[in-house]
This record gives sequence, structure tokens and C-alpha cells, in this order.
Amino acid sequence: MFRNQWRLVSLALLGVIAIVAGAVYATSDGDAEIRVATMRHDDGRVEVAVQQRDASGGWGERQLPVARFLPPGVTGEWRVSSPVNVLAAAGGMSGDATSTEAPAELHCIVHHGSDVDQFWLAFNGFAQGGAAGLGVANVEIHGEPIVADQAAAIADCVERGAVSIASTIPDLDGLQAALIGARSSGAILITFNSGADVAGLVGSTVHYGLDDHAAGQLAGREFNNAGATGTILCVLHEPVNIGLEDRCVGLDSTYNGEVQRLQLPADALINPQATGTAIAGGIMTHEAAGVVVLNGALAPLATGTVAQIQSDALVGVIGASIAAPFLVDDGALLFAIDDGSQVQATHVTLAIKNVDANPAARTLLALSASQAQGTTLMLMRPLVLNQDYISNLPADWRAQSCALVNQLAPQLASAFCGQ
Repeated sequence: MFRNQWRLVSLALLGVIAIVAGAVYATSDGDAEIRVATMRHDDGRVEVAVQQRDASGGWGERQLPVARFLPPGVTGEWRVSSPVNVLAAAGGMSGDATSTEAPAELHCIVHHGSDVDQFWLAFNGFAQGGAAGLGVANVEIHGEPIVADQAAAIADCVERGAVSIASTIPDLDGLQAALIGARSSGAILITFNSGADVAGLVGSTVHYGLDDHAAGQLAGREFNNAGATGTILCVLHEPVNIGLEDRCVGLDSTYNGEVQRLQLPADALINPQATGTAIAGGIMTHEAAGVVVLNGALAPLATGTVAQIQSDALVGVIGASIAAPFLVDDGALLFAIDDGSQVQATHVTLAIKNVDANPAARTLLALSASQAQGTTLMLMRPLVLNQDYISNLPADWRAQSCALVNQLAPQLASAFCGQ
């Protein structure tokens, strides 16, 4: 019983584990020499990279981990990046001067997430760990928030002979040609996250993700149950994303009042002042009865903004975060709906494993879109954390959560758990 009760809280904590405490995997055969490069940016973040010495004695290009930024203000604790592949020097444990072993086949995961988005940082960590645990040796993860860059990354993976490509579809118009090109190249095409309704148009064999429309519908019912009757703001933190729009459409279909979209600035996740100002302005302009943000990281900012302007607007979030259960328990947040970074990463890496290790599965997945009846959709049923959910948790859930969070990321939990 408690296993199900703890599911959403556990996912929030696992997201922190993936970001803060992900393991770095590296080969150790031979005497490969590496060094760490760092650069501080104008916004205070520190970026890390790895360089390896080549055979001529020079240093190679910087290898950039997907998760490679240290936020400003973090002191007194170790952080780790996501993994990068470092090749051992020739003549390692085997003693051979050269190796005749063929390089591992390339698998690419290309999504539209930025390196400051907690959802995608968690996804990247789960995917890297999942691939390593499954023994898939050559998996690249590319986060490209600009649609043209995402399409270019897909094309690059095709050019380098990737046998499988997993991609999100935030914008069909901008990605359709690249994804069809990937499918035509013979690569197994897997899609996930945004774009469930259009996955069949690009020849995807299977699509994994949250049922975004159903999540929006559930949010609408939560506002109805809370007695909201005025305008609800559906807050979009990305300029183009089919999945986020589906959430707003779902909200509009079940909420008894009016729904208005509020488009945030492009840098919404790293510019809290501008984001808070935009949300406050939207609330006051529309005399909003509620706000739903579509990224877990925005929940504390939205609740703080509502409190600051002394509004009675209710706040909900579609997106898990470490703050969500505490904010719901404190009454600042009406509900949080899990968006499933771990589940999506797990399914994507398992699909890649099937391509990598199972010829029969590879043949099955290689069915063209015309031969198959359509893309197989595997969508998560949205799960809501609200006051009723909190009331069914063990009495000491908050103390246990705080103990874990204070160990892993004390700076994130200080507002809810104290020092």
C-alpha cells in the first residue's frame, strides 16, 4: 500500500538524485591521460568539460557532458556531471598495440530539453545510468532547445551511422524531414515525450510519454473540485512544444471556466525575475482564479509570486519536483501531476537495448510505417499529488523526505526542512 503512496514523492527525490548524485562511468584500461576544463559564465554558472591527451601529446577537443553546469552559490559539496566516454590508451590490459575490436554501434537520444531544465537533467541522468546498467556502450544524449539544432543533431547521428535514434517531437514542421530521413536511413526510430499524436507521421515504431492531454484534463478537474470559477492561466515556458499545448487543451476541455495561455520569456527557467513578473502580470490582467505551470521547477516561483502580490489564485503544476509535496502539504500548491522523467528514460533505454542486443527485436522494430498499423503508443496515466494524497501518506513522510533531501541537496530543502 505504502509503495503506491510513496510513488510521486519518490520520483521527486529521484530527480534530485539524478541531478546531484549521478555516477560517472569511465574506462580504466591503459594509461589514458585526461584533464578537466572549467569556465565560469556571466550568470555565475560554472561549466565543466573533459579533455584527453592524444597520441601526439596534444589535448583533444573538449568533451561536454549533458549535465555540465554548476549553479551559482553552491559551495561545500561535491557535484558530478553526467558521463562522458573516455577511450583508454592503446596497449592496455590486453597488451596489444592495436585493437581489432569493432567500435560499438551508435545510438542517439535527441530531445528538446535545455541543460538548465530539472526535468531533462533528471531524464539525462536516468538514461545514462540505464544505458550503462543495461550494457549499451555507445549512447549519446543531445539536448537541443532550438528546433533547427535538434533537426541538425538528428541528421548528424544519421550521417554517423546510428542504428537507433530516439527523439522528442515538440514541433512537427521543424522536425518531420529530419525524422523521416532518419527512418529512411534504416535506423530504428523511437519517439518520446512530446508528439504522441504525430509520431505516426514520421514513422516512429513506438512512442513513450505522459498522456499530456489527460494530464491537462486532470488539472481542470482539480480546479473545479477546489471551487475555482474565474480564468485559469496555462503557463507555457517553451516557445514551441506540442506536448505543452496538449496540456493546455486538456485543461480547457474540463475546466468549468475560461483558460488563457500565458507565454513566458524564452529564458523562463533561468530568469526568475522576468518569469515572476510575467506570471504576476497575467494574474492581475485576467483577474485569474488559478495558475497552472507546466514545469516542476516553476512551482516554487509561481506560489511565491502569488503570495507576493497577495492574490487568492490557486496554483497547480504538471511536473514533479522536490518542492511539490512540501508545497502541497503547506497549502501553497493545489496539486502536482507527475511528468515521468524516470519512466520515460527507462522505456527509451530499454528500447535501445532491444535494438542493440536482440536481432529478432531489431527486425520487428524495423517494420516500416506502411507495414505497421501505426505507431505503438505507450502513455503514462497522469498521477496527481494533492491534499487527499498527502493525507494518505505515512505520518512521518515529511521527516523521512527531509532526511534524504538534506543529505543529497540541502540547499534545495532549506525552505521546507530547516537547516
